[in-house]
Amino acid sequence: MVPGLCGPVSDVPFSTYLSQYPQALEKLLARARVEQGVAQDLDATLGNLFGLSGGAAGTLPVAPLTWLADTGTLVDGYIMRVDPVHLRADQSSLRLYDSHAFSIEPGEALELAAAFNDLYRDRGWHLEVASPTRWYLALSEPPVLETRSPTECAGRDINELLPRGEHGREWHALLNEVQMLFHSHPVNAAREQRGEPVINSIWPWGGGVLPAVVETPVAHVITDHPLLMGLAQLAGIPRRDLPADAAELAGGLDDASHLVVIDTLAAACHYADAEAWATGLMRLETTWFRPLLEMVSSGHIGQFELYPVNGKRYHVNRRLMRRFWRRPRSLAQRCRDE
Repeated sequence: MVPGLCGPVSDVPFSTYLSQYPQALEKLLARARVEQGVAQDLDATLGNLFGLSGGAAGTLPVAPLTWLADTGTLVDGYIMRVDPVHLRADQSSLRLYDSHAFSIEPGEALELAAAFNDLYRDRGWHLEVASPTRWYLALSEPPVLETRSPTECAGRDINELLPRGEHGREWHALLNEVQMLFHSHPVNAAREQRGEPVINSIWPWGGGVLPAVVETPVAHVITDHPLLMGLAQLAGIPRRDLPADAAELAGGLDDASHLVVIDTLAAACHYADAEAWATGLMRLETTWFRPLLEMVSSGHIGQFELYPVNGKRYHVNRRLMRRFWRRPRSLAQRCRDE
């Protein structure tokens, strides 16, 4: 899976950003067999592959699964992600920036979490920092909320993206309280002095309970993506880190089904950073798409499926790569047309 392939610049000539075109990728997409109806959200796509068919955007129980990946422990009951974010005001909006847009030290995260826990001690709440960028809140009763991931909201005005539902107003008030709490915190005073984005809010999302069981045709996962790591651990599937390139990956493959997630383009896509996206795309062309095209054309690997997380799945094998009459289109044109 490679989310963000179409990037933020599908309506702009690639020559503006690229010194060369991703020819191997364009050939793979042109000659592949395309299937429709795949989820357009990475989390939902992963959920579907593990039998969580209800995993539409915003409803997948991401929190208990990433908690499992972060801590190695099964959570009992409802838990929600409440990740640290930076909210930036402009003339007419309040825009959200997630952890792709800033760095946060473990000590800073723990200090802000301690302030939250002091404020909400009477409610019995305890915010847990499993990693500097992934915070968790266990609740005795599941709130009735519709939420969106901070990645989906990245760079956007939060006005239409705030939690909705029966308990929506309660959580809006809570977010305002946290913003006031964090605004005056010494951690943010120090960050502001250093010229770093302040951590001035949290973002609730991904709440749920751990699925009783997951089922998947996948036998191995190659990823550092926390959700997939949690799904693999729950399914009892072995995981290894993402290698440097396709050649290194192919050296360790067997005949079983392997699932690889490469999300290096996602942040640049969400934040409309065209230069970073173009640079990352051509890096993937060199390290992944060109070697994969060569290996499948030579028969070194039998087949693979490419998920750009755009609602489509591209099936690639040696026979399909011989369809010379399927002339490649530029990626920019494909993204506009499809």
